[in-house]
Amino acid sequence: MYIHWEKELELGNDLIDTQHRMLVLLCRKLDIAIKTRQSEQTIRWVMLELKKFTEFHFVSEENLMHEIGYPRVNEHALVHSELLLNLEMMLAKISHHKEFPEDLLHFLNKWLIQHVVNDDLKIAEFARHSDRRPLGEELYREYLLFEK
Repeated sequence: MYIHWEKELELGNDLIDTQHRMLVLLCRKLDIAIKTRQSEQTIRWVMLELKKFTEFHFVSEENLMHEIGYPRVNEHALVHSELLLNLEMMLAKISHHKEFPEDLLHFLNKWLIQHVVNDDLKIAEFARHSDRRPLGEELYREYLLFEK
């Protein structure tokens, strides 16, 4: 039921693809923590890690959109803000035992796939044809894929 990284999710931008892989990895980490019945505190720490990395990823993705002159950056940023709001609400409910970590995992898995396929692919397509290139793009392979 839960997502695994698949080639179809790649956008062709090494920075964003690496971050998307990390989001999938963190979802899997939460899944493992739940299935192995880790302590409530451990699961909270994994959820916090996932939340913080999601915030970082959104800032990074929005910077990329500005760098390449993506015309729908504000609309896309609003989608990010809505997800973060939903994420905060779910985390609050979980801390008050009104939701379960499994609910968060299910929500994030579904959201991540839909967002990458429906929204992020539009950015990737725009970036492929944009004259403006992301800052530091030439460094991505060296630092993210360990190639020189």
